[in-house]
Amino acid sequence: MRQFFERFLDLNPRIVYLVMAIVLIFPVLRPIGMPIVVDESTRVIFDWIENSEPGTIVFFDSAYSGGSSTEINPQLEAWAYHCFKKGLKIINVSQWQPGAMIASELMRKVAAAAQADGYDAEYGVDWVFVGWKSMVWRELREDFWLTAGNHDFWGNHFSTLPLMERVKKWDVPTSKSMLAFDVGSPGVGTFLVEWREHDIYVGCAAVQQSGLQSILRSGQIKGLMAGISGAAQYEKLLGRKGEATILMDAQSLGHVVIIVLVVLGNIAFFMKQKGASA
Repeated sequence: MRQFFERFLDLNPRIVYLVMAIVLIFPVLRPIGMPIVVDESTRVIFDWIENSEPGTIVFFDSAYSGGSSTEINPQLEAWAYHCFKKGLKIINVSQWQPGAMIASELMRKVAAAAQADGYDAEYGVDWVFVGWKSMVWRELREDFWLTAGNHDFWGNHFSTLPLMERVKKWDVPTSKSMLAFDVGSPGVGTFLVEWREHDIYVGCAAVQQSGLQSILRSGQIKGLMAGISGAAQYEKLLGRKGEATILMDAQSLGHVVIIVLVVLGNIAFFMKQKGASA
């Protein structure tokens, strides 16, 4: 046993990298289905959509970039599919230009999947993507069309999109609730200031979760979906396994390998120290 730990300290790092690569790749190719525990803050977001009346308009902001898309895209995909499944109407307005580019293509993918499954997801009728615009955001509360330049992300005039007849202003009568996919600034702070009377929900990167807990506990935001874990939890509630569920298997196994290596490394170190002092 002592010989094993002595050799462990001299283990070639390339072997560690190889083991980690295998552990991360295997569950992606062949999902294991490790248990997923649903946080209450994620369940609140799911319940919001699940209990909304068909035809309800919901807004979302895609304030993120490519660096965080691995975490945010699965959240948006699960949430948007749920909205289509429940017959809700989706409007996007993005505070980040990269987020608009990424989320626009993802929404097309989700809408196509929802339609293939028999749900209404027609563009202009069931969802509209306004995207990023150079504008004063608070003016959307008074005249949405004029402030957003009267056109959507792809240049369609709002008058040609039937859903936009219901979105003259972004106020409570139009839509009570919104979801901010937020990884920085500008982000959820815009809504906390200008849309205080609305129900605000947040999807964020995992590293932001602790920083957002204070506004979650204070009730300024109603729910919080964090990282790949939050997306996987939403997929579990939705009953539709996606990318996040698969990635959680890889992430969980990767953490197990790291813990095992740390424990073995510490045991080997102390055994070596004990042997040196003997």
